[in-house]
Amino acid sequence: MHIPPELIIFGRTYDVRDVCPIQCSEGVLGLAAYREGVIYLDENMDMALSLITLWHEAVHIAQQEILGTIDESQARWVALFVHTFLLQNPRILECYQNGLRYMTFGEEEEIHPSG
Repeated sequence: MHIPPELIIFGRTYDVRDVCPIQCSEGVLGLAAYREGVIYLDENMDMALSLITLWHEAVHIAQQEILGTIDESQARWVALFVHTFLLQNPRILECYQNGLRYMTFGEEEEIHPSG
């Protein structure tokens, strides 16, 4: 499985491209080019680091959209939170993928604490 070549953030499509070799040599793992509509990722990262970096850059785009500025530390923590939350709670994705599609508002499935 690969990261999709395009992602939609706040209704805008962002192309996902490889970071240029010069930036990689400087230690850049990812970059959000807000005005250009591009998220750059180092294609040599493993999937876990790629996903964390992708979340980090998506948070930067959200910060720019909402606040008009970015906060590196905040983006780092939010990205790590989302990544670990999804890894530790994989069934939550099923809720988004299937549950929202088939359930009407207010209708609830019986949920068992054991999973």
